[in-house]
Amino acid sequence: MEQLALAEQALGVNFKNRSILALAFTHHSYLNEHPEDSIASNERLEFLGDSIIGMVVADRMFFEAPALPEGELTVRRSRVIRRETLAMVATASGLGKWLVMGRGEEAAGGSERSSNLADTFEAVVGAIYVDQGYKATRDFINRCLGRHVDLALITENPKDPKSQLQEFLQAHGKQPPHYELHNQSGSESDISFTMKVVIDISTFAFGEGSRKIDAEREAASKALELLKSLEKPRD
Repeated sequence: MEQLALAEQALGVNFKNRSILALAFTHHSYLNEHPEDSIASNERLEFLGDSIIGMVVADRMFFEAPALPEGELTVRRSRVIRRETLAMVATASGLGKWLVMGRGEEAAGGSERSSNLADTFEAVVGAIYVDQGYKATRDFINRCLGRHVDLALITENPKDPKSQLQEFLQAHGKQPPHYELHNQSGSESDISFTMKVVIDISTFAFGEGSRKIDAEREAASKALELLKSLEKPRD
């Protein structure tokens, strides 16, 4: 209970029912190693929190940036709610130190893994909603993610690397690239994709990411960099 009190202090939220907060910190690996315990993991709270975060960020962007079209809002929201941003916020709050995991996951550095940290933040948001209601949850999200929303709204969106690569190829009279799955690894909660970008019939570059689209963008960025370097005159 002392640990939960410290967690509440770090989060700035006093729970009516601390068992909900405890559930938010229970990683599914703990259940795998302790099947005799009649407890659940934080995955359902994570599902709930993910939806609420997306709604709160979308709501704020919609009203604070009335001139931005739907496509721009979507891209800017994705920069705020992506795994890397949520993991950063979770780290700042020290959520990893209260995460309850199985011995194997803990030994593998699970408390510092970005996917676990992002999932825990989502689960905590879900727990606050269940225990405190929408207003307290919205205030918590805005407190944690507000500066990221502000930054996303004032920062110019760079053109997607996939679009840049396609425009470069079209300008040079070539066919658009296509992307293929090269490899998939990791567990369902910490999955990683490796995608390759194929130009004509040649594989030009590979990219990795927790989503296929992110891996494709990395591959496109690397391919574009390579193609531009081949254009430079040699001394």
